[in-house]
Amino acid sequence: MRRFWPDTIQSRTIIVLLLGLGVFHVLSLWTYQVGLRSEIDLTNENRLAERLVSIKRAVLALPVDERDGIAHSLSGGPIEVHWSAVGLTAPNADEDPALAALRNRLVAMAPELVSQGLIVAAPRAMGGSGVDPHQIQVSIKAAAGGWVNFSVTRLSGPHGTGHGIFFSTTLMALGVVLVSILMVRWLTRPLRIFGEAARQTFVGNRAAEVPVEGPREVRDLAEAFNDMQRRIKRLIDDRTQTLAAVSHDLKTPLTRLRLRAAELNDHPSVPEIEADLDEMEAMLDASLMFLRGEQVSEPVRDFDLSALLETIKDDFVDAGQIVTLVAPPRLRIRGRHLSLKRAFTNLIWNAVRYGKQASITLEEKHGDVSVVIDDDGPGISQDQLEAVFAPFTRIETSRSRETGGVGLGLTIARTVLRGHGGDVELHNRLPHGLRASVRVPVGIDSCR
Repeated sequence: MRRFWPDTIQSRTIIVLLLGLGVFHVLSLWTYQVGLRSEIDLTNENRLAERLVSIKRAVLALPVDERDGIAHSLSGGPIEVHWSAVGLTAPNADEDPALAALRNRLVAMAPELVSQGLIVAAPRAMGGSGVDPHQIQVSIKAAAGGWVNFSVTRLSGPHGTGHGIFFSTTLMALGVVLVSILMVRWLTRPLRIFGEAARQTFVGNRAAEVPVEGPREVRDLAEAFNDMQRRIKRLIDDRTQTLAAVSHDLKTPLTRLRLRAAELNDHPSVPEIEADLDEMEAMLDASLMFLRGEQVSEPVRDFDLSALLETIKDDFVDAGQIVTLVAPPRLRIRGRHLSLKRAFTNLIWNAVRYGKQASITLEEKHGDVSVVIDDDGPGISQDQLEAVFAPFTRIETSRSRETGGVGLGLTIARTVLRGHGGDVELHNRLPHGLRASVRVPVGIDSCR
């Protein structure tokens, strides 16, 4: 259910706009129809009152023997008029508000009707107990005797289907939605730029500067974002240079210790001291290699990744390791050749060291390069799949110090791959073994 829920500012804004416009569109149409019906009813009643008074005056102005004839002549449309000696309208038991309003208007136009026995009623409905809502009967008594009787068909409400109003207002609402969509896309464009810049930050060891353009708020945000990237880069560079200097300087006292250990000749502790010095020197060399890797100076260029993996495979095979490769004849990518060679070498060496053999599969998927490295080793526990990428991390049960390494191989590999906009993940295989899944974009921007 959640996957159908709108997940972007643009989609949520459109949903809110559609719901809001839909509700207010229906309410405005209903209000408009009610107001229009009320105005038309009022106009019809005023017009009817005027016609009844004018017909009554015209009929009573003639001699008695001519009144019925002229009454019939004045009939037409919704009004029929008759002259009779007695009133033809029977008062209703319950007063209808509409009939009361019509009676009041007739009296307001001709006050003398109050004293002339004005009767306004509605006929009984056919087959029912109420009154007919479509008919009105009015009888006005003449001062000299006789009645002018009216039978009126009620005209109520607006005529027509109202489709024109509906389509007109709907078209206006759709126009508002279209303009709103364009405006939301324009307003959220800086957010998309910032998101892309954040994903590309330090890919290739350079900050992705956001263009300082657009409204003042966006320009301020872009300047703050770029300044934050520059400060982070300075912090990383200072830390890297400091650690590199300390690691390099530690090699001098290590050399002195090694010379002094050599002067001890046959002392029983000499082999242990030399083993510890070897391990410390190996850790310093690995640290220096890792720290130099963060300060990438190698240029970006095009090269054949299939040929690179073939070279690495041959090197391992020559060293007596079991390594196989399945790859297309050519797959050119853009990146840093030596850095990627070191990253893939570390991953393959990790597989042959702990899994006895490595199976490499290279293919291109959806614009990215996929490299899968499988081994048949014991794998590692699920909660350590990410932890092993941390510097100097070793899994004691299966990747102990005795097997070699200082815990920087996977760290260097992930650092290099992320520097190319890619990544590496580890997954346990069934029934045993470990899989390193590498994703690398086909090309990175050489300006980074």
